[in-house]
Amino acid sequence: MGQDERHYNIENLNRLFAIASLVLLGALIWLFKDDFSHKWKQYQDQFRSLEIEKTRVKYDLAKNQLDNSPEYQELQKQLEAAKKNYAEKCSDLGKTTKAIDKLNEEKDITEQQFRVVKAEMDAAKFHYEEAVVHHATDLTKAKSYYEKLDKRVQDLQASLNRIRESSEEQTQIITSCEEELKNLERQKRTVARQVEILERKLKKIDPGAMSMTNQIASLVRDMPVLEMSNSRNRVQQIVLKDVTENVNFMNVARVDRCTTCHLGIDNSDYQNSPQPFKTHPKLELFLGKDSSHPMDEFGCTVCHGGRGRGTDFVSAVHTPSSEEQRKEWEKKYGWHEYHHWKEPMYAKPYIEAGCFKCHSDQSIVKGAEKLNLGLNLIEKSGCYACHEIEKYKDWPKPGPALTHLASKSTKDWTYLWIASPQAFRHNTRMPAFFGQSNNSDPESVKRSEQEIHTMVHYLFAESQEFPLQSMPHWGDAQKGKEIVASVGCFGCHQIQPQPQKTPTSRQSLLKEQGPNLIGLGSKTSKVWLYNWLKDPHRYHPKTLMPDLRLSDEEAADAAAYLSQEKNTEFMAKKVPAIDEAVLNKIVDELLQKNMTPKQSQQKLQTMLLDEKLHFAGQKLIGSYGCYSCHDIKGFENYKPIGTELTEEGSKDTDKLDFGFVDIEHRKEAWFTQKLKDPRIFDMHKIRMADEKLRMPNFYFSDQEIEAIVTALMGLVEDGTVEKKKMPRTTKNLYMEEGQEIVRQFNCQGCHEIEGEGGVIQEDVISWLVNYDNRSPEEANAMRLSFSPPNLIGEGKKVHSQWLFEFLHEPTSIRPWLKARMPTYRFNTAHLNALVKYFNAIDSKRSPHEFPFSGIFDMKKITPEELEAGQKLFSKDYFGCAQCHIVGDKMPAGSADSWAPNFALAKDRLDPEWIIEWMHNPQALLPGTKMPTYFDPQNFEGAGPEDILGGDENLQIKALRNYILTLSQPQKEENKEKPKPEVQSQPPTSTSPSPVTSPAPPSTTAPEGG
Repeated sequence: MGQDERHYNIENLNRLFAIASLVLLGALIWLFKDDFSHKWKQYQDQFRSLEIEKTRVKYDLAKNQLDNSPEYQELQKQLEAAKKNYAEKCSDLGKTTKAIDKLNEEKDITEQQFRVVKAEMDAAKFHYEEAVVHHATDLTKAKSYYEKLDKRVQDLQASLNRIRESSEEQTQIITSCEEELKNLERQKRTVARQVEILERKLKKIDPGAMSMTNQIASLVRDMPVLEMSNSRNRVQQIVLKDVTENVNFMNVARVDRCTTCHLGIDNSDYQNSPQPFKTHPKLELFLGKDSSHPMDEFGCTVCHGGRGRGTDFVSAVHTPSSEEQRKEWEKKYGWHEYHHWKEPMYAKPYIEAGCFKCHSDQSIVKGAEKLNLGLNLIEKSGCYACHEIEKYKDWPKPGPALTHLASKSTKDWTYLWIASPQAFRHNTRMPAFFGQSNNSDPESVKRSEQEIHTMVHYLFAESQEFPLQSMPHWGDAQKGKEIVASVGCFGCHQIQPQPQKTPTSRQSLLKEQGPNLIGLGSKTSKVWLYNWLKDPHRYHPKTLMPDLRLSDEEAADAAAYLSQEKNTEFMAKKVPAIDEAVLNKIVDELLQKNMTPKQSQQKLQTMLLDEKLHFAGQKLIGSYGCYSCHDIKGFENYKPIGTELTEEGSKDTDKLDFGFVDIEHRKEAWFTQKLKDPRIFDMHKIRMADEKLRMPNFYFSDQEIEAIVTALMGLVEDGTVEKKKMPRTTKNLYMEEGQEIVRQFNCQGCHEIEGEGGVIQEDVISWLVNYDNRSPEEANAMRLSFSPPNLIGEGKKVHSQWLFEFLHEPTSIRPWLKARMPTYRFNTAHLNALVKYFNAIDSKRSPHEFPFSGIFDMKKITPEELEAGQKLFSKDYFGCAQCHIVGDKMPAGSADSWAPNFALAKDRLDPEWIIEWMHNPQALLPGTKMPTYFDPQNFEGAGPEDILGGDENLQIKALRNYILTLSQPQKEENKEKPKPEVQSQPPTSTSPSPVTSPAPPSTTAPEGG
């Protein structure tokens, strides 16, 4: 043969193939090893060990309790006796069973014979009948043959009946022998059910409790490759079909695999276990099957964020809570940033932000206290005024109107206030614009001084005249102090000269509805305070400050007290002189925004000082956004100055300017730094004055910042969870609108509503101690009697029409109260919304479903009922008038035992509620001082036996009917009263503006709420 013409060497090629095969084999082995050694499998092995340990403990405990149970021990004795009895009396059951088997065989043979003979008999019967009809010659033969077969069928039927009876007798012998034994064994299984369940579980998961065969099968099943069939270690996942995510440009059902590692997340047995096996907090609210967020419907990432399809620590996109935790995770889990995933898991401090995705229309989110606090702080600080937030688009401006500023304060005070609000009032929500990190250098300070001059000049130049009414007398400060302490001012205000170290809470924020009333003598005049207290809406028509209906004397005394305190240290500060050179520079820069430098200089040379101040003041007020919080003439149509925050939590991190600040590049880190020092991102940057950051500093505490950041992180655009949002039912819409109005007008400062509020009670205690000479213990015991009422059950309790009219124009219900229900300038929309809100709380029908008068027909009261009710009402029985006011008759005893006027009952109270109230007052209002005359525990024997035959239900009805007859004719003049809406429509807006009343408020004497 010739020379080999191949262009390769077969030996070298064989070597190459051998090497490649070995590499491929190694790669396959590595592949299987890597796949087999996933971290989540180790977690599942660890959890199984933990589960075995806990199950063994539970089994031992349950077994021990069972063995020591008297019931179980007695059952064991009975079972042993039954078994002994069974052995003695039923020892020959084998013979009986054989006899039954023999009878069954005989029955089968007989039944077969019966069917055959019966068929022959039916045929013979037919031939006989046919022969009779046709007079056949073989009629006698046919008849004889038919009768013979019929006799045979009857004999076989008798044999079958005998066999069946014998079989039933033998079966009954077995049943009677086994019945008692089976019944006792059934009882034993019922008593020992939990132990048997745990025992079966142990045999399933614990190798030590398994049979040898099952142990071997388990080992083989978990081997590499074979494990793919039915391994104990497997990826656990929850598929949420109504929540989608984008995967490779397709919207598919969201898949959460978090429970692959978090195996004990919905099991209360693992509350004290380490992560990732620890039980989720509040199972009654989250994850539990009976909770409002069951795990199989909500999964994990809907609330927590993160990557649901990830099965390891990094790919699940966990987020560390701090730098220390980040370093710990890097060392322990090899954690690193999972780039390009827009929804990382919320860090633990901000975990409640996820609640807002589905509850963005609510004011209070149950179980999310930090989020609720953050939303409250956004509202109190007025963040929505500068930054548009869809949720707050119709909320009122948080600051006072500055349209009549010249009548209220002086230029010097206003200058010092703008320069440093916190220097005058330590806990003011007015932020600081000056003296910040980007305008504290000497040159910036000089500029700031002149900027403030221009703004003050503009405000006072544009201030409209406000006619102040003269005071009837100069006022008594000591009397004024008691008035301020008693009438209800401290439901919204506080007088707190020094900062408190207590953490901020939603309760504490209720006292910040209005400003801290310190240093008012330096800020304004006694005359202005008098006019403000007499009618706040005359000065500021949109104010949320209500009218307390103070008499002239009361208003003068309160004004004298509030104006006596002055902040001399604050007012001693020197107001810098106007520096026209610096002012010219400011004006020149502002002019150059619309002019050339030459034109600017020419214009500047023609301007007088007042013109420069006015021009620069207007521009700077617009630049700093003062109009966002305050009504200022000339800025009525200006738009919010700040970035819209409606979806700020969804903003990409790379769209945030971190500048040269050394912080983690995460949204929550940026938000936190921005709230701590809003101007810090200008650090090391060269910027012109008008290019610098302008967000003011609110001096939030670290706790407040964390709460606000939680709320900001919750402001997201997430249409994928639309189906998980709170249902937009009519009831929910009424609840949301009502809660919003309650928040805006701070109703919970005085009243407890939905279990929250009533902060004024602390001040009621102080008043009782300081002005009613009560000991602290007495005052605490009496606080509920002298505090505005708890509004629990208000929607069920009162008529909708009465509530509407009372909110519009309050009247006296509890005259002994010093704190009075003020007159708010609610518009008709407010009134209807509040009525529907209280009805919705108590699941009462909408107001339009009730007539507004004549709900109870007085003509239906019988003379017998009236007489019985009068007796029960009298002092010989229940003595109702000993506590309740009746018309103009006041009860005896001290005011702390008094109760509302019965003369208002017919117009005010729902008749069905009165019945329910008399049955059990404590059930409707825990802690009420109303006695329980009809003991719920012994209701049938609770009422007097000598009235209406001792029938308690008839007695309660009679007493109710009598009380409704005590109403007195109204002494007010006849006038058209506003009424609730007749049609029930879902609210379309939560706007509180404009706050104008349907009719002028009452200016009568002080009255209780």
